[in-house]
Amino acid sequence: MTATSETTTEPAPTTASADVLPQRPAPEVAVALLTAIYVALLGPAAGLVWAAAAPKLSIPALVANSDAVFHAQIGADAWFLLVGGIAGGLSALIAWLVVRDETPGLAIGLAVGGIVAALIADRVGYLHERGATTRALEAIGAHPTGSAISEIDFRIRALGVLTVWALAALVVLGIIMALRSARR
Repeated sequence: MTATSETTTEPAPTTASADVLPQRPAPEVAVALLTAIYVALLGPAAGLVWAAAAPKLSIPALVANSDAVFHAQIGADAWFLLVGGIAGGLSALIAWLVVRDETPGLAIGLAVGGIVAALIADRVGYLHERGATTRALEAIGAHPTGSAISEIDFRIRALGVLTVWALAALVVLGIIMALRSARR
């Protein structure tokens, strides 16, 4: 009888691989989440600054049925643009100074946090000035109903303005990254 040699392959040793072990969230996820929370927490302060700085409803113009009432609404959007842009730039600068790394998580956190912060700032400013709008309507003898208040209340009219915080933060982060890369 002749011996035949059979080729057998041994199974690979069973060792724990990275695919089998539970994975911890990447540092980018933590950076993104913490940055978004940090930026969103700045929203109420920006909303109060916006409400304090923006032009208010003119009761004499409202009584005179003048179009000047709507100038305050345009001014409110312009002031939100300014406050949101400054807040976005400062929040990006501070976030970068804390993180000191150009991770994608930082950019994602600034973008998401900027949108959330702008929405919060809009709501805080609106709620802060809601009583003044109601009192202005009552001062001229009008009943503050939903339709009357929605025409003249203090709020963002141009919804694109809500993106300024996130855009300013990303522009500042891009400038910081470009300057750091030019130094290398």
